[in-house]
Amino acid sequence: MAAMERQADEEMLWLKRDKFPLWIYAGADGKLLNDLATRSSGPLYEPDGVNGWATICMRLGDRCRDQARSPAKSEGEKARLYNNAALYYGIARFPATETPLKQEAYSRQRSALSEGSHYFPFDFRREQIPYGDRDIAVNYYLPRPEKEIVRPEGVLLTGGADCTKEDLHYIAMQVVGAGMTCMTIDMPGTGENAWKLEPPGGNEVYSRAIKYLAGRGESDPSRVGMMGTGFGGYWTLVAASTSPEIKAAVNCGSPVHRAFSRDNVRKWPGYMKIPLARAMGIDLMEFNKALDALEEFPLFKREDLRRIACPLLSINGSDDPYVPIEDLFMIAEEGGVKQEEWVYREDGHCAPGQCGIWIPRSVAWLANKLGGPERIPRPDLATL
Repeated sequence: MAAMERQADEEMLWLKRDKFPLWIYAGADGKLLNDLATRSSGPLYEPDGVNGWATICMRLGDRCRDQARSPAKSEGEKARLYNNAALYYGIARFPATETPLKQEAYSRQRSALSEGSHYFPFDFRREQIPYGDRDIAVNYYLPRPEKEIVRPEGVLLTGGADCTKEDLHYIAMQVVGAGMTCMTIDMPGTGENAWKLEPPGGNEVYSRAIKYLAGRGESDPSRVGMMGTGFGGYWTLVAASTSPEIKAAVNCGSPVHRAFSRDNVRKWPGYMKIPLARAMGIDLMEFNKALDALEEFPLFKREDLRRIACPLLSINGSDDPYVPIEDLFMIAEEGGVKQEEWVYREDGHCAPGQCGIWIPRSVAWLANKLGGPERIPRPDLATL
């Protein structure tokens, strides 16, 4: 029991460093998150219990949703409350849907965004992309029409093993707020994505989604970009090297080579191992199988990164404990790729401590690379 409590405490320290800053930036109340950390044993230990992680967060989500349904609230207040409801449901689900209550939380997260879509200052809808005998579920964001008749840029946004497309809503809102269409997609094996996580070439889910985004007619097919966080950055690099539709790409925190070593993966916290194993269809008790499978993922084994011809931006914290910062530099040094590099000193995986800086800057970077250098004037971009 003492060993389990120590592990729970360690996991909570990781969460406070790696996830709390992102959730607070997305709109969560920092005091409520700290109360959650004090009252619960974290997302992995009895999360469905009376004072469990999922139980507490579900109540927070329900409270926001119920307030949003009040006729006394303005449209702007309703939009904010539905956004917060979806956020808290996503935190309840974190890092995977391995319990009944977490599965319910994910269902309510999707419903909150659908309900809230009536009040958003942009068009939001859930769509299904036919692919083989199954469909790829995506969320689609479309800016409201402007006076000029110009089709906007399109951006595909994806996350990692512990992050669903709904969890990326706060970034997608910035993309669509910048006048670009945005489509969010779950990484294989996560969220609603029915395909298992496997090395590049195993399935073409991202390729199919990119072609769908480029061909749907509501965005300019010659100005399509992609942004990925964590393992989603890995798939962004793959897409940039294999999909000619991608004209600019942002990778934040992608594992590339050394991150996949057995010794490195063994050091990952449970909240990273559990969703990764589930994404691969592997029982956590047989995690050695995941270690074996991950040996096939290093990008230099799978792709010729020299084929990346579009502008590429790579971002991470210098002290990332899961993805060695050398992985970011290897893209250029060993992969032969010209890229811009934003490395935030003394920050962790995906630079959570500086997310309020790099997220809006990277959205502006994408807009300017896809739409022209003055698409979104940002003098600070020139100083990075």
